[in-house]
Amino acid sequence: MKFRIAYLACALLVVSTASAQNLLDAVRLSREPLSTGARGMAMGGAMTAATNDYTALAWNPAALTLLEFQEFGIGFWNGANNSTASFLGTTSEDEISNPAFNTIGLGSPVETKRGHLAFGLAVDRIYDYTRAYRFKAVNPNSSFLNTNNFLQDPGNRGGDYKQELQDYNLAWNLFLTYDIDSASPQLSTPFTGGLEQSGSVTEEGGLSAFRIGGGVDIAENIAIGITANMYWGSYDYRRVFRETDVNGIFSSSDSLPPLGFKSAEIIDSRNQSQSGFGMMLGLLAAPSEFFRIGITIETPTWMSIEDEFRRGGTATFNFNREESSSGNADLEGAIVNSYDITTPMRFGTGFAVTVANATFSGDVKYTDMSQTRFSNSDVDISDLNDRVREALGQVLAWKVGAEYVFVPAGLMLRAGFSMDPSPYKADGSEFDTKSFSGGLGVLLSKSSILELSYKRSSSVTDHTLYNSSTPDGAAASAVIDRDEIARHEVAISFGYRF
Repeated sequence: MKFRIAYLACALLVVSTASAQNLLDAVRLSREPLSTGARGMAMGGAMTAATNDYTALAWNPAALTLLEFQEFGIGFWNGANNSTASFLGTTSEDEISNPAFNTIGLGSPVETKRGHLAFGLAVDRIYDYTRAYRFKAVNPNSSFLNTNNFLQDPGNRGGDYKQELQDYNLAWNLFLTYDIDSASPQLSTPFTGGLEQSGSVTEEGGLSAFRIGGGVDIAENIAIGITANMYWGSYDYRRVFRETDVNGIFSSSDSLPPLGFKSAEIIDSRNQSQSGFGMMLGLLAAPSEFFRIGITIETPTWMSIEDEFRRGGTATFNFNREESSSGNADLEGAIVNSYDITTPMRFGTGFAVTVANATFSGDVKYTDMSQTRFSNSDVDISDLNDRVREALGQVLAWKVGAEYVFVPAGLMLRAGFSMDPSPYKADGSEFDTKSFSGGLGVLLSKSSILELSYKRSSSVTDHTLYNSSTPDGAAASAVIDRDEIARHEVAISFGYRF
């Protein structure tokens, strides 16, 4: 058998992959955003009432009224994600990092006869999708190569069935199925388990926001504000999945594949472009000069997703000779799908207490994730919205922060803690994300400041590599049942008031 390259149309994959939407899309766009500015990160994100610069556009736009001077700010960020994933009793580690521009913005107060009025605009990085994990273990129970999800049997026995497989079917073109005839018309394989399954999953990309807003006093010591957010970004997913006959299950002398099977590699890639719009309304009250309280309401965010999916692969067979026979196939073009996601409203409240040179702050944010909705898809997704209501629930996140100012030295020390519960109803507390943070600010002059912060987050999650059935109807699945994630973030920002 000679090496062969086959270019496949993608019609048969539409059934399983056109439904690119899943709960992870909703969770990815609804979780707590990155902290805007180094000060906000260092204080654990407890900034609804503690923010005091242009970053109020992200935390609470009513706090723009606290600006006394025009100001400019810029910040940079780096995030590293460490994964320790357990698959069938075997642990694999992976690490990935991503430096990014974090924020740039302007804030400006407007002179008024009474009260305060201020405006601001900014460009912020609000989500970073960078994640990665690996897996490697022998699966004695099933094989992805023998699932309906992979075989994609067209089921059409009329006409030139073999030509249809030749034109459209990846498993057939990789020689991973038995031949078909009138007695055995269904695609079938010899893969029942015992193969080593290994590979990696990498996610990259992020979401940014252009913000514009303002705040105004409506009464003594009471201000309101509004921020309009326009979002854009991208999400890139790549999975490399391998199955290898490390135990010598298949003979090396068989004359035809798949019985001379040695290994196979299936590569899935997904690329999304994202755009959307949302708003934040804020209120800030200062009953005394030592105490402030803030309230925010974030409207649903309307996100438009353009999704492209590709699948390709390579299979190798050993026929007891020096060279190996190999099949290699790629999809011709991509499966393109578009749909919208509407994220739920988010309600927040927070306080800030200033005693001497110390500030203490706390925030609580509430989101009902079951209100997430998918719409305007190229395929029917009503069942997905049903799963959203069944699987996702209410989330109550909380954060605390502190700051102490050493006035003579022009130095500020900060620390914080946050707890972001998992949105999945079935998850226990170990799936919550817990974060510790700290940082400092240094006055470079009366009008400029340099700020640095660090944040460490930890959580546990799981991953489904596949969950399908065999052509005979038996269940087939592979799950990474525990992935311990440690995330390290560093931010540095510079502010100038004039």
